[in-house]
Amino acid sequence: MTADSPGQKSGSLAPVPVLDPAGTKVGLDDRGQLRVELSDGRVYVNARIVPTFPISRPNRFLYVLDEEGNEVGLLGNPRRMDRESREVVLAQADQAYFMPRITRIIRVDETMGIAHWEVETDRGWSAFDMVTRSESVWYVGRSRMVIRDADGNRYLIEDLGKLDSRSKRLADLYL
Repeated sequence: MTADSPGQKSGSLAPVPVLDPAGTKVGLDDRGQLRVELSDGRVYVNARIVPTFPISRPNRFLYVLDEEGNEVGLLGNPRRMDRESREVVLAQADQAYFMPRITRIIRVDETMGIAHWEVETDRGWSAFDMVTRSESVWYVGRSRMVIRDADGNRYLIEDLGKLDSRSKRLADLYL
């Protein structure tokens, strides 16, 4: 277990078991709760899937947590799961860290140190306020960045270089 692991208890150093993706079955029960069945027959209801690296590798390494938030294990390669389980796991991982991807910057207005952004994302139009650049923008690689708004919501720009020219100009001015 690492210091950044979800559900870790203070002072705990027990290793997180690695789960067999091919032997792990995941689905929703009749109440819509996540049901995880491991290859050894253990079943967890109302479980959660949490990406270990939500920005750099959101669908590669996933924690499976039980109902109380304790780690059940690490799912290393969901591509090895059956199609139905894989689709449920990836949908759950996507919901764990809601992070729209900015595809276009429509406009940015700055007043008294607060930048009001209007953007197009992979989930539709959005508007947010950003207070300070130094505490609100993280570069994750050369042209990939995460923006945190005044409410703590995060937005991802996958590749600054692939935005349209107007979006790039606005990003250069305000990021």
